[in-house]
Amino acid sequence: MPHVQITWVAGRSAEQKRKITQRVTQALVEDGRAKLENIHVTFHDLPATDYAEAGVMVADQQRAP
Repeated sequence: MPHVQITWVAGRSAEQKRKITQRVTQALVEDGRAKLENIHVTFHDLPATDYAEAGVMVADQQRAP
């Protein structure tokens, strides 16, 4: 039972997440031979104040997610 967890800075729309879910699921079915009904995808949307890259908080980087 594949479970894909995507953790990123919040800011994507429901439509963007829907498309990503479909593509990830398709890849697992086609390339990973997983059964569609067994695939789970979760999104963990973090505020920019709770996510850092290269030692710098994303909130301090002045960029879009």
